[in-house]
Order: sequence, then structure tokens, then C-alpha cells
Amino acid sequence: MRLKRKGMLGRSKTPISTIIMYTCSTVVTLIAVAFLLNNIFLFKDTVTQYVAQGYSADEVVKQLVPSQLLPGIFEPIAIYGGIALILFSAGLINHKISYSLKSLDDVEIEAGDTDISKQDDSENENAKDVEDAIEIAKETDT
Repeated sequence: MRLKRKGMLGRSKTPISTIIMYTCSTVVTLIAVAFLLNNIFLFKDTVTQYVAQGYSADEVVKQLVPSQLLPGIFEPIAIYGGIALILFSAGLINHKISYSLKSLDDVEIEAGDTDISKQDDSENENAKDVEDAIEIAKETDT
């Protein structure tokens, strides 16, 4: 019995759920970049305000970098970047599983078609055997 795969010649179609996960991953990445830029501009504005009040720029930067700038950089990267990475990875996994299930489904359909045709052939052979037996019985009766 030879199994053929149907529909495997062309490029496989990406499932809608995978496309949605990739899109959500992109949106979350853009949100992370927006928060990152917002925190950097907020740091810059805060330093400018303190310097305008008469504090030394070096002292202000020295105090605000560990308390405001670093958390403002790492939080969007860690939280939103992690969410984006999880969504992107889930999209990859979903695409591979969908592709594997589609391939498996095509093989099972092809195998099922050959089993049905074999069953039809065996039924036809059985019907011919019964007809032959009836004809032989008629000939012996007469």
C-alpha cells in the first residue's frame, strides 16, 4: 500500500491563530518600545527640572539613574518583551503543530480512501462468487 500526501506540493497555509499570535506579539513589542521611550523622556525631563532648580547635573544623574532610569528601562523590556516572546513562541509552536496535524490528516484520508476502495473490490468479488455459485447450482438442478 502506497500512501501519498495530498496538498503538500505548494507552500502550506499559515493558520489564522498563528497569524493572530504573531500580530499580538508585534503589538506588544511596539507597546514595550513606547514605554521604553516614554521612560527615557521622563528621565530627561526630570533631570532638566532638577537642574533648573539649581542642583548639579552630575549629582542629579548619579541619584536618578539607579532609582528612575534603570527600572524604567528594564521593566518594559522584561514584562512586555517577555509577553511578546511568549506570544511569538506560541505562534511558532502552533504553526508547527498545525502543519504536523494537517500532514497527518492528509495521510489518514489517503489511507482511508485506499481502504474503502479495497473494501469495495472485495465486496464486488464476493458478489461475483455468489452469482457464480447460483449459476452453478442452477446448472446442476437442470
